[in-house]
Amino acid sequence: MGQLIAVILNIMVMLLVPLGLLQVHTVVQARNELLEVSAAATKYVSNHGGTNEANLQQEVRALITRELREKKFSVSDQDLSISVTRTRTRSLDPVLWSHEDEFVVELAIPYPRFTSWIPIPADSLQVQRIGTVNIMNYDL
Repeated sequence: MGQLIAVILNIMVMLLVPLGLLQVHTVVQARNELLEVSAAATKYVSNHGGTNEANLQQEVRALITRELREKKFSVSDQDLSISVTRTRTRSLDPVLWSHEDEFVVELAIPYPRFTSWIPIPADSLQVQRIGTVNIMNYDL
């Protein structure tokens, strides 16, 4: 009887460990893709600034969609929520995003799951980057 229990436990371990490794791999891959796309978005905002927040959100969304398509990432742009907010402004014009304005780029996707057998620790996988605009008012 003890051998039967040991065999059953051994089979369960042999099945669940690879599933856990695949789940970890799926989450790590999705996080790395989010980090890469958020770096591109942060660099874009930093080098281009913006004339208002709505246009900047649309430009960043288009850039991220293009990045995901070109690099064939597993992250879907329909599931991706994007937020670009200015945290501190030093510009004389409150509408323009220009030199030394600080901003935060936040990207989030639903938590990636390989299987429903493994509980998930969060509802979404989020990445946040902080940047500074490097373009002057007169360049906009």
